[in-house]
Amino acid sequence: MIMSKQLLNKILTALSQMPNKWDARQVYLDWKNANSPYLRQTEWIGWRFQELCEYYLKQTKMFDFTEQRYGYADFDAFAEIPWDFKAHIRQNPRGLLTHKVPGTDKRATLRAIEKHGAAGFIVGIGTAIFNDEDRGFQLWHDELKGGLSKYEEERISRRAPSRLRKTNFTLKEIWIIEIDKKLCKNLGTFMEGFRNKDGSPRKAKVMLDLNNIEPIDKIVFS
Repeated sequence: MIMSKQLLNKILTALSQMPNKWDARQVYLDWKNANSPYLRQTEWIGWRFQELCEYYLKQTKMFDFTEQRYGYADFDAFAEIPWDFKAHIRQNPRGLLTHKVPGTDKRATLRAIEKHGAAGFIVGIGTAIFNDEDRGFQLWHDELKGGLSKYEEERISRRAPSRLRKTNFTLKEIWIIEIDKKLCKNLGTFMEGFRNKDGSPRKAKVMLDLNNIEPIDKIVFS
């Protein structure tokens, strides 16, 4: 383990205070009142997790949340090693279990590891409620944020179906993961071979497989 035991203990203590029941309407109302840029996001759970990680980890006085860039991508924070915050929903709308979490740009992750010996991921794992089949919540959110986003307008023009919105999230666990060079090279990738709308190739991200990765430690919420 590259990170110090002191840092690990501080992370566990700080993040154990995180609330684990999140209601989408309340989250969006909080963002509206705070004039948050996250208000327009449809995939709100990941942004909420990042926001809460920053809030509670500031209490450790060990984290720097300024931009941590390694080549093509940023990490969310730095404390002894670079850190990224990821949220993962254990079941998809069809009820199937999922275990793969897209991480950060693979080349950026390797650069960070070469410089600091390891890169860290704090992964919030939980269950979501997908109950917006009548689109009532979606319409409420569109009105709250002041209209459709550019992404939504483009989706409609393509006649692509709209995803079911997540209206609640229950945080079950937080995994503290540390990745060294050997492990990083053995991880799968996400987006490799894909292309952006302009035809340029997308940069491959590391894929964190929760069935194959052992966390350094974890928090379990009752």
